[in-house]
Amino acid sequence: MEHEEWQALSDDARYALVDSILIEHERFNALYREITQYARVGLTSRIHEPPCLAIMGDTGAGKSTLIRTWLTRTPERETPTATIIPYLYVIVPAYASMKAAAAAILTKLHDPNPSRGTEWNMTMRIYRLMAACQVQMVIIDELQHLINKERQHQIAHRVADFFKTILLETHVPMVVVGHTQEMQEIFAANSQLDRRFGTPRLLTPFMWDRARPDDTIAEFCELLGTIDAALPLDPSGLGEEAMAYRFFYATNGYLGWVMHLVRHAAFAAIRTPCHGISLELLAAAYQERVAGTIMGKNKDNPFTPAFKGA
Repeated sequence: MEHEEWQALSDDARYALVDSILIEHERFNALYREITQYARVGLTSRIHEPPCLAIMGDTGAGKSTLIRTWLTRTPERETPTATIIPYLYVIVPAYASMKAAAAAILTKLHDPNPSRGTEWNMTMRIYRLMAACQVQMVIIDELQHLINKERQHQIAHRVADFFKTILLETHVPMVVVGHTQEMQEIFAANSQLDRRFGTPRLLTPFMWDRARPDDTIAEFCELLGTIDAALPLDPSGLGEEAMAYRFFYATNGYLGWVMHLVRHAAFAAIRTPCHGISLELLAAAYQERVAGTIMGKNKDNPFTPAFKGA
């Protein structure tokens, strides 16, 4: 952002800008377009086997940001006769049971007593409310919650079958989202789900490969440069190769972790106040937000002067 632009903003406005930064890189945009294509089917027709899409990725890959951003395009709205929910977004409860999953769906459909009734009664209400709310597509997030890690990775097969039944009865497209390893386990154990959802789409971290610099290093540097330009600060050189490598080392290329670091350092720059993000601010952000996590395990702080880059 230009110096004169951010200087004219209040600190609160700058904090809000940092918090709302959205980086729409090509991988993000490709999946965004694909979800839109699936949604168009739900808008125009009810076919016997509606298209289904599975999106997988590790924590920090950008799955939740993708879905939240896509959902803002058509929020639910009130009419004189009904609440219209074109895209029903449901998070699978942890240790999900059949009734807990049904109650989660009914809650998003604004059922006044979502946990009331037998499984059959709850299911019938879901069908009725989905029709009344004109649901065109269902998005199921955190699908990995179908696996109970405390019980030797036991899969809640009844809940998986319940989602499949909703798909068959309502004929609306469905998107499922979750962690890669657990979703692969779920699909491997349920051949019908595997067939209906087909080849999963993977949201992978950015790479840093000296053998393919144009495809990896240049892409990551461009990403950091885009983030730098969006900040309400003077340019901080985040997209320069030496700095970008520090970020890659710190985050393993996961955009969620990159943004976590940048936001923390940018907030500190606004508080200080500084005109840009310095190595000192990034070193402090790394120590406070990453060093003590799994991501920071057995790593040096890459934003200190002593760090030796690639």
